[in-house]
Amino acid sequence: MTLVADQRNPSAQPPGGLSLSEVPMFVMVGFDDNPEVEPMQWITDFALHLRNPDGSPVRFAFYSNGKYLDESPELRDVHYQAWLAGHEVTNHTHNHFHGGEFTTEEWVKEMDQCRASILACGILNEAQKGFRTPFLEYNDHTFTAAREMGMLYDSSIEEGYQSDQDGTNFLWPYTLDEGSPGNRATTEEGEINRVLNHPGLWEIPIHVFMVPPDDQASTYGIEPGLADRMANYIETNGGWEWPKESRKISGLDWNVMEAAGREGPEFLAILKHTLDLRLAGNRAPLMVGAHTAMFSLDKPDRREAMEAFIAYALEHPEVRIVTPLQLIKWLRDPVALAP
Repeated sequence: MTLVADQRNPSAQPPGGLSLSEVPMFVMVGFDDNPEVEPMQWITDFALHLRNPDGSPVRFAFYSNGKYLDESPELRDVHYQAWLAGHEVTNHTHNHFHGGEFTTEEWVKEMDQCRASILACGILNEAQKGFRTPFLEYNDHTFTAAREMGMLYDSSIEEGYQSDQDGTNFLWPYTLDEGSPGNRATTEEGEINRVLNHPGLWEIPIHVFMVPPDDQASTYGIEPGLADRMANYIETNGGWEWPKESRKISGLDWNVMEAAGREGPEFLAILKHTLDLRLAGNRAPLMVGAHTAMFSLDKPDRREAMEAFIAYALEHPEVRIVTPLQLIKWLRDPVALAP
């Protein structure tokens, strides 16, 4: 895979001149950190026999930290088995540090150490083409380092906070030839975390999740007032103000279930509503940011929510649950859905 061959401007329109009815609804689930064997075994076992509506296998992405792999032969083995089964296993830095002020050299060191740890699992270097920063903290050096390391894509930049985007018209993945619209919307020129131009490097954005409005609460099996409950919890426990009027929250399970204090059923409602808006709109690919450690054995409501969301997505004939590398392959050569 080469970086220089790719170039796609940010756009809400599907690629290849395809009409919406011809475009698959791509869904990705990207699990970060992955420090424990059992939760990772749970989700890979769950996916083992799942099939997309076109018959292709359902597969996920695992953005793992090298330090955990170094400590556990059992964890290395479950990663290797996941990769053999067709899941994507790739780079989340070695130490999971806060990297917002890292130099390019510090980012390269973290990526390189992580790559070596994944190689020690038996996973080929050529398979490790994706990257996500810990805490979604990045700066422009992150993307310089990613290109130096031969990464094909990053998945750290949030999109969708722009006021003219409502869940039906989010941006499709793009290359960073001219930076990132989502980054420009949340930074000022000259800031260290302002993303400049990195030609050919794909961005698979983490779009915001959309919270269902009260008049749709019953559709998703929850009580009205979800946004109010989230705002109250965040204000009481988080010490920061969440702009509930937009009904947008970072597209990570941690932000919904920990920062906003929601349990499985309300997390499921948010995931379903977010997907439904995509299906009613431009079908921009949906990346669900997740963490296997948050789905521990003693959190059955969370496991039930993730399994129920995947089952719900697969009820739709246009949905394809894929890895980011599979998505990029399609983006390079878009093929219409079979009639």
